[in-house]
Amino acid sequence: MLAGIVMCQNDISYTSNENFKEYQLSSKKYFTDSDGTIMMKVNVWGHVNSPGWHMVYDGIDFASLLSIVGGPMNGANLKKVRLYREVPDKNGYLTYEINLHDFIRSGDRSEFIKINPNDTIIVPQKSTNVIMRQIGTVNTFLSLAMLYMQLQILMNR
Repeated sequence: MLAGIVMCQNDISYTSNENFKEYQLSSKKYFTDSDGTIMMKVNVWGHVNSPGWHMVYDGIDFASLLSIVGGPMNGANLKKVRLYREVPDKNGYLTYEINLHDFIRSGDRSEFIKINPNDTIIVPQKSTNVIMRQIGTVNTFLSLAMLYMQLQILMNR
């Protein structure tokens, strides 16, 4: 069961975990590639160009990780990126909400948090983007219906 969200300065909120219960944990945390580089798996979901699990080098930051997944898609909400830990970190947190919009404006990476093995990062889609995509779908159906009705009128003449 998760405890409440504790707001912290610098546009990062943390969710603490007071009653962490055992669940299936990944048995592998780190790997090495053929060059001996330490690698780890992370999951990136949501509104990015290449979602899924990715093998990345230890010490990767958010900007580099977003580059590996092809960057955020148009309409991604970079103010509410969520990071979920497999196990609580040294501060006892399982969940972080990160505002990457500030990084994009300033290029300042000082607010990035360390990415751990088996972390899951979710980049949500903006609500307005979801609505606009649905309007486009509705518009297509209405256009097809209008075309059908016009053909019916022409055939009945």
